[in-house]
Amino acid sequence: MVNQAKIFAVDDFSEKLKSAKSAALIDYQGLSGEQLAKLRKKVKEAGGVIEVIKNTLISRGLTKAGIYSDQPLTGPTAVVFANEDEIEPLKIIRQSAQVLQKPEFKFGIYNGQILSLEKLQKFVDLPGKETLLARFVGGLANPLSRLVYGLNFNQIKLALTLKEIGNRKQELGK
Repeated sequence: MVNQAKIFAVDDFSEKLKSAKSAALIDYQGLSGEQLAKLRKKVKEAGGVIEVIKNTLISRGLTKAGIYSDQPLTGPTAVVFANEDEIEPLKIIRQSAQVLQKPEFKFGIYNGQILSLEKLQKFVDLPGKETLLARFVGGLANPLSRLVYGLNFNQIKLALTLKEIGNRKQELGK
């Protein structure tokens, strides 16, 4: 007989996976309980959640969510769900890995697709949502400011020329 708690865990995992903007599976082995707790807190502040889930339940949950992975899961695995910003919680994991040498990414999930380790690294290197929005607005504003400057340039040049003519007339009149 199948354990009802395991069925619920698989259903819960697949639903969280479907609702998350992105996710990553990490190997957290080597982190102390205190380090993992601090990491969870930082990820939560960034709009994500870290959950430790058994590998067999992860495999079944991925299949149930329609995500097929040919990468076997070994060792302790935690899942980082990015619920608000697609990238920011994953950046926190990478920053921790740079400082502590742990945790290590196994693979990622974005838009229902598996991201290999190489693709996941490129994904995490992308700027955050706020940075991209700021660049977009700046890009929109830059051509407009150039247009305004271009339209005003002739008027400014005319005013400076008239001022110079007035200055020369005053010098000649003295």
